[in-house]
Amino acid sequence: MEQKKLLMCYGKTSFTPGRYLEDAFRNIGVKVDVYTSFIDFSNIALDEYVAVLFVESPSVPAVSVKQIDRVNIPKFFWIHHGENRLNTNKSLVRRYQPDLILMAHSLHLANHFSVPVKFFPFAMATDIFNDVTPLQDRPMDITSVGTLDPVLYQKRIRAIKKIKERFHKTYRLSFHKRVFLHDLAKTYGQSKLVINHAADTIKSLNMRIFEGIGCGSLLLTDTVPKLDILLEDGKHLVLFDSHSDLLEKVDYYLTHVHEAQKIASSGYQHLLAYHTYEQRAQALLNWAEEGIHPS
Repeated sequence: MEQKKLLMCYGKTSFTPGRYLEDAFRNIGVKVDVYTSFIDFSNIALDEYVAVLFVESPSVPAVSVKQIDRVNIPKFFWIHHGENRLNTNKSLVRRYQPDLILMAHSLHLANHFSVPVKFFPFAMATDIFNDVTPLQDRPMDITSVGTLDPVLYQKRIRAIKKIKERFHKTYRLSFHKRVFLHDLAKTYGQSKLVINHAADTIKSLNMRIFEGIGCGSLLLTDTVPKLDILLEDGKHLVLFDSHSDLLEKVDYYLTHVHEAQKIASSGYQHLLAYHTYEQRAQALLNWAEEGIHPS
């Protein structure tokens, strides 16, 4: 059987969702040719590829394109941000002319685009964020890794402050680390609980949800749109609806580690069964092969 080939166009960095998805395509046997800054489609043998995938990459310049009108295979554009990048992504949609937009979250913005949209959330990068160390053997009790930008994350800042005030003498805490990839996975894999707190105004699914659960920790998070169709409260993770609720649940699960372990293990197994990047990659291939073609 001839190996399938995919074109990916994105500003590649080592710890972006695009990189995890690229790895996943290769893991399922797809050859991926990557263009990181510029692509001229008049120089591409398009009949060799099943699809073109553009990926939003805010930290680097967007890929420039030439002769996009020549593309006669399915074009996808995976968007990772919501309101804060809406105008930029509308401009990129005009540039890339996708047949289908994939949105990691913020589906309420779908009507801002003139082409069809599908929900395509982040996932578990099984070769990095994957740890089954029993909670009772982990040296850290509570961990939170994430930006503390005071403009966007006042609630997250207050939550961490309250956890410190309440538990600094009782439990082992780890906050504010600027770590990535395998160092981040190690940090999560050493902690019983991972705390996630969405931004104050832009409530959306983030990568931490999949990273923390994938590393076998019990994830405590506030709720965001679409989370409930991916994961179940009390079965795969634990939701909190206020900071007082968060403090109560932190204390409860650290004094009932067997219950925390049951939920953490269930969440981990659920990600492996339904939410890996390999499964996301296969879904995209299926959509391409089902006939999502330019109009």
